[in-house]
Amino acid sequence: MMSNLSSRAGELKTEGALQAAQDPNSDVSSQDAQQVMANESKKAGIAAFQFDPDATPEEKAAQARSRVPAGFHHDRKPKATGVATDIDDGTPDQYDLPPPTTDGAVPPSPTTPRKPGAPNGHIHHDESAQFVEKTGWAPRFGQGSITEAEAEENLLDHQTWVESKLDEKFFGGQ
Repeated sequence: MMSNLSSRAGELKTEGALQAAQDPNSDVSSQDAQQVMANESKKAGIAAFQFDPDATPEEKAAQARSRVPAGFHHDRKPKATGVATDIDDGTPDQYDLPPPTTDGAVPPSPTTPRKPGAPNGHIHHDESAQFVEKTGWAPRFGQGSITEAEAEENLLDHQTWVESKLDEKFFGGQ
């Protein structure tokens, strides 16, 4: 019990300072409580910072960076190296290539006169039939078609299974 209490002494001291700062009858200010909290955190090995409230975010970041110990961030060795394969020195390439020709090119597909409204390679068919075959019903998006009675139905108007099995006295009735 005593070892547990001694290990929590800093935490209890911080909690006491915070509670005293919240008490209007105490002369402990919030700055005093913050100072106790920062000191106890530093004793425990936790990085605790106290920033000037009027400082810019850049100044606060610089203050936090200054507290990072040297060698904290490990420099990673690069795992790959770029290799330059084609160095362009501005002179034309010295390749002995044949002149470009259309020999060996794939001939264009024959075109047939199109009728207006004819498919352009995509066959349009009713996809809902495909879903009906797989699932037994066509896909519906949104709320679907509901009747006027269903639209006006209120969920408070029906009785649940629990309400049907329990007496009214359990629901605040007589």
